[in-house]
Amino acid sequence: MPLPPQVSRSTTTFLAAIDSSSPGLVAGLYLHGSLGFGEFYPGHSDIDYVAVLARAPDADALAALAAAHQAVRERHPKPDFDGFHLLRQDLARPPEVCPDLPCTQDGVFRAAAPFYDVNPVTWHELARHGVTVRGPALTKTDVWTNDAALRAYSHDNLATYWSGVAQSLADRPDEASTDEATAWCVLGVSRLHHLLATGNLTSKSGAGRYALDAFEPRWRPIVTEALRIREASGVPSFYDGAPGRRGRDTTEFTAMAVEAGVALDPSLAI
Repeated sequence: MPLPPQVSRSTTTFLAAIDSSSPGLVAGLYLHGSLGFGEFYPGHSDIDYVAVLARAPDADALAALAAAHQAVRERHPKPDFDGFHLLRQDLARPPEVCPDLPCTQDGVFRAAAPFYDVNPVTWHELARHGVTVRGPALTKTDVWTNDAALRAYSHDNLATYWSGVAQSLADRPDEASTDEATAWCVLGVSRLHHLLATGNLTSKSGAGRYALDAFEPRWRPIVTEALRIREASGVPSFYDGAPGRRGRDTTEFTAMAVEAGVALDPSLAI
């Protein structure tokens, strides 16, 4: 699909800036996340990128990257343009062997840091659903993939990180009732459950549509609410005037989906 205007302007600004200061450095620019599934919701979606460098960056190249990202941040502060830079051969290896990489998080450039998107989900999204902005289209021979590792990573993510989030929601009911918590938690845990149950990647909205049928009918109001928040669909909220009830449903759904996902055997092939 054509890039949404908000995405096109950020990628164009970045590439123009880096090409001006360090020609040839960025050989490839790829997008992943919901864009790879044909979804982008202004005000809710970020731009997740992976930039392939033609050579290992020296101090001058790192300074050029920092300036290019600063240009994006100044001209287009939203949506966030977050991601990392690596060499093409890095994509052919498991993400856990990547060194700390030049990256941007919340628009802030770091010359070498661990980055949360350096994980099996990103590698598999690039191989199967990546959006090419510059460079040759990535194929499964270019990017390391391993379905067993993807499932194991997703299972561990539910059992550790998301289990902690579920407890935090229970401990902080006021935060659980916010728009951000409802959309992020309900769709986030549904996305991981979908992968473990089906073996397939999906977007956040795709995960919500999956959850409407995968879980008991009692959960449909909170899943519909999460989709409403993310997609700004204009559908009236089931929870108007009842933020406490929305917070309780968000908390209980998150805990339920985490438990259900952890109960799935990550070693089973789909």
